[in-house]
Amino acid sequence: MPGSSLGPGEVSGLARRLHEVLRLRTRPVGVKLLEVDPDESGLPLFRPLRDFRRRMTLCQAVALARYYGWPVGLGLDDMSCPGSIVIFGLAEMPEYFRDGSISAGLYTEDKELGEKLDSHLPRLPVGRFRGVAVYSLLDAIETPDVVVFYGTPGQMTKFAAAVAYKTGEPVRLEAMGKAGSCSAIARAYLDGKPYLSLPGLGDRTLAWTMDDEMAAALPIGWLRDLVEAMEAQDKTEVLTYPPKPFLFYEFKFKNLPVIGVYYDRFLKELRGGKP
Repeated sequence: MPGSSLGPGEVSGLARRLHEVLRLRTRPVGVKLLEVDPDESGLPLFRPLRDFRRRMTLCQAVALARYYGWPVGLGLDDMSCPGSIVIFGLAEMPEYFRDGSISAGLYTEDKELGEKLDSHLPRLPVGRFRGVAVYSLLDAIETPDVVVFYGTPGQMTKFAAAVAYKTGEPVRLEAMGKAGSCSAIARAYLDGKPYLSLPGLGDRTLAWTMDDEMAAALPIGWLRDLVEAMEAQDKTEVLTYPPKPFLFYEFKFKNLPVIGVYYDRFLKELRGGKP
């Protein structure tokens, strides 16, 4: 992957440019999939169970990185969310996950539909990884595998435009109301493409993702191209964030209620009866 050769310093520089060009409210986050226990990775990481005396979901750890800037390492013992454990291949999926039981009655009307829905969840190979590290990319401690950041639909419009600028293709968005961010991260890793995500129930309730926020996930190999595309489009003075209002119009004051008729009369009198 081209961007995997970037050092942490280069990643941080690109992340700062991304943060600035999109006017992001929170930090972009790096996700590193670990083939060893987080304590054996050599990275300076908080461990939820050891340091916070509690297990956490992946979306909570991402929130700590994007809101506080804290680097967090999650091994199997640190993770409280079965969905994340299965998606990232830290354990085998039990049969009662496969048969739709975990969605029936909540996300779907019955088990048959639950099985159909959950078959769309991406899954990394079981046993390939032993943990996940997440950290702020403004001060990257390692070159990540995937970059994830949160923003408004307006900011994601610019992100999608940058993907199209480099590929001539639309960016993909899949949403099922669950596992939104985890799925986007896993898909970006597996497919090597950027994805948009509607954060799911866990992100909204446990990780304080705001109502007006979406998420984007992209393989690290895309980071430089995406940032450069956004900056190039900024130079057009059209595809900017925030968008510039179009101001070349004439407002008709006569359309105002109550006072409009008097304004219109006044202007016509000044212009000798001309509209």
